[in-house]
Amino acid sequence: MKPRTIRYYFAEAFRSIIRNRLMSVASVFTVAACIFIVAIFYILAVHFEHFVRQMEETVGMVAFIEEDLSYTQILHLESMILSIPQISELRFVSRDEALEGMADWIDDEQLLGGLEIDNPLRNSFEVELTDLAFEEDVYRALYNLKPHGVANIRRPTDLAPILVTLSNAVQIISLFLILVLGVISIVIITNTIRITVNARRHEINIMKYVGATDWFIRWPFVIEGALIGFIGGVIPSAIVWFGYGRVLGAIEAIPELAFIEFMDSDLIFTYLFPFALILGTVIGLVGSTTAVKRHLKV
Repeated sequence: MKPRTIRYYFAEAFRSIIRNRLMSVASVFTVAACIFIVAIFYILAVHFEHFVRQMEETVGMVAFIEEDLSYTQILHLESMILSIPQISELRFVSRDEALEGMADWIDDEQLLGGLEIDNPLRNSFEVELTDLAFEEDVYRALYNLKPHGVANIRRPTDLAPILVTLSNAVQIISLFLILVLGVISIVIITNTIRITVNARRHEINIMKYVGATDWFIRWPFVIEGALIGFIGGVIPSAIVWFGYGRVLGAIEAIPELAFIEFMDSDLIFTYLFPFALILGTVIGLVGSTTAVKRHLKV
């Protein structure tokens, strides 16, 4: 394709957008609204996943060991626990380490006095899961190891399955919104391109009469739809980027919420920006291609 031909395609696309600016603006804002809502749910989804991952790392299971196990038996039990496929990491915690950890939490010498001599705590294994959704499976596998030296098991809080369910729900809702709002955007863009095609019907007939190919006629409309979709992706991306920084700063300024670790904006928008631009462009391409295919009678 010659550079002069490409320039002609883009010039015609921009001319058509300006000529039908009312419908073009409506199409841009429809795509922008679609991608804005999708971006919000994307941020919620990745944060739920982030929180669940934090729980996997910080609220893992603890398998306490029977007191009369020998060193060899503890090593054998460790190998059996490591054979559970849903476990990502296993750490042995001696009773002395556990007591030191308790001392860090409880700053009361009188309460802890004498425990160094008669330590009531057990040796244990701290278990980290590959996915918090496997919590029940891992618990059952550890429970089955009780005859081999597992005394009891401390499970994560009941909040874990709730977070997993919410994370899955947000992902499903996000996908549903992409489909529904994408269809709405495609319909608007299709109508915009259809108006342009109808307005230029006589010009198109003349172009066909002098030997212009179908794709020579179609390309400006396809580029027009892609440009509308691309612009519709840029606008919400910029709004969400600036808005996320401000909202995050406001939340971090609240002392009661200081314990919550939010994701850095770079980690989110490294993927969100390209996704929004590609999604907007694809919506525009599908809308324009559909309009040309159905309404461009050449």
